[in-house]
Amino acid sequence: MASIKRVVAFYRVSTILQLDGDDILLQKKACEDFIHKQNWSLIKEYKEKAISGFTVAMEKRDEIQRLKLDVQNNHFDAVICFMFDRFGRKLDEVSELIQWLQAHNIEVWSVKEGKFPLIEEKSIVASNLIENAHQESINISMRVTEKHEQMSKEGIYRGGTAPFGYKLVKADHTNKKGHTVMKLTIDPINSLTIKKIFRLVKELGYGSNKIAKHLNEKNITTSTGGRWNTGSINFILRNPIYKGYPSYGKRTSKEGIFKTQPKSEWTLPKLQVKELIIIEEAEFDYVQSLRSARSPAKIKNPNYKRNNVSNSPLLLVGMIKCGYCGSPLTTTYCSKTYRLVDGTIKKSKKANYRCSGKALSKIECSGQTLYSQTKIEDNVIEQVNILVQEFSKISNKISVEVYENDNYIKLKKELKAQHTDLEQVYKELYSLKQEVPKSILGESSFSVKLLSELIEDKENLVKSFDRSIRNLQNNIRNMADEFDRIENFFNTITNWTEIFKNNNYVEKKSMLKNVIEQIIVFKDKIEVKFRNEILELLIR
Repeated sequence: MASIKRVVAFYRVSTILQLDGDDILLQKKACEDFIHKQNWSLIKEYKEKAISGFTVAMEKRDEIQRLKLDVQNNHFDAVICFMFDRFGRKLDEVSELIQWLQAHNIEVWSVKEGKFPLIEEKSIVASNLIENAHQESINISMRVTEKHEQMSKEGIYRGGTAPFGYKLVKADHTNKKGHTVMKLTIDPINSLTIKKIFRLVKELGYGSNKIAKHLNEKNITTSTGGRWNTGSINFILRNPIYKGYPSYGKRTSKEGIFKTQPKSEWTLPKLQVKELIIIEEAEFDYVQSLRSARSPAKIKNPNYKRNNVSNSPLLLVGMIKCGYCGSPLTTTYCSKTYRLVDGTIKKSKKANYRCSGKALSKIECSGQTLYSQTKIEDNVIEQVNILVQEFSKISNKISVEVYENDNYIKLKKELKAQHTDLEQVYKELYSLKQEVPKSILGESSFSVKLLSELIEDKENLVKSFDRSIRNLQNNIRNMADEFDRIENFFNTITNWTEIFKNNNYVEKKSMLKNVIEQIIVFKDKIEVKFRNEILELLIR
């Protein structure tokens, strides 16, 4: 009677994230079922958890070394895995391992591919199995990524927890498995909090820390009933889904470690999903510009000036200074007590601008100590209105031709050239992969190791081109967005005065901050220095 074949099973997952799922269990179940059908005996299992089969060399993988030690001690007759790529992702290393096992009379099996033929038999099947397993793993990953990217481009819900401000409802159709499909819709309650968060940035100049504190003080909770923090606020403020663009690729995982991706790496739908809009696109983009203006890199710049809105009842505090000593004009109050005819005593308090340098005797100053709020603010607003009128005169004549811009044309040409180069790299990569079977059979001028290195180099080059192309596309998109912003500015500037008049006090401060760089006050005149980006638009 023939002895029962002693078999060991080898499982591997490459990321920490997979450990939380059922990946190891699925491999284990498939191997056990296969062994049972063959009437073999499973005597041992080797489990590699969160070990990359690409970046970690064979000699540094403990389970592989344990496996080889057991082979030398004649512990088993065959080894089985779910797919051959579980042994690793480097073609030369996997080939060497299988050849070593076979040299020690160990059969190598896979649930998906069956028995691995003897390499020295120069079987085409043997040479293709490693490459096919490796390529299949890559293809699955690529298909999943491409599927998510395609769904994102089409604005389709990809599953998972609904972002704050939305909720999941049943759609009126099922998927190919007959399961009810869920879709996102705006949550009427939580969407108000989203609007509040963006309004606090736009109108009051709040940062993420101050917003979180404000919401917690108002007992407004997160979707899980918890407290807000800076990270959750930042995530909301930069998430384009709120303007109708659900994105994919905001984070990436390598070996189970998540990392935030730059915006140039995100995949956005080609068309805006109207039913998901909580924040209008213009407002969302405006908030992004406010946040980027006070990024850490800009704050470290000694020439950087923050654009915060003060709590003063005076419109111009924070951007106004004395023309004689350069000290900032701050807020002071003049109180007055008077008696009415009926004997009632009344008190009034009026805010004025005060030269802080002269008032506190910090510096010698030949200017005034106090300046009238009405006199200064009326003068400044009049100068702003004059600027607005200048824009109004030319607004109908402005026609920005994006496609005739030299830089834009240059970027488009460069993008086309890189696409051509990438296509060539793909052709070379395909040719190299066709050499793999010949190399393993000893019929190629390339060794397996050299071929593996060349393929890896080409794959890295593909990734490099992909990053470069994404950056170019992002720059082109940003340039087009900039021209759209300019056109929108000229289209709306004529209404600036009316909007300013109807806004509340805080909104008026914010509007003035957006156009004025600095105000210098003298006894007989007031100089208003407008922001350079505003003046640049005027002279375009």
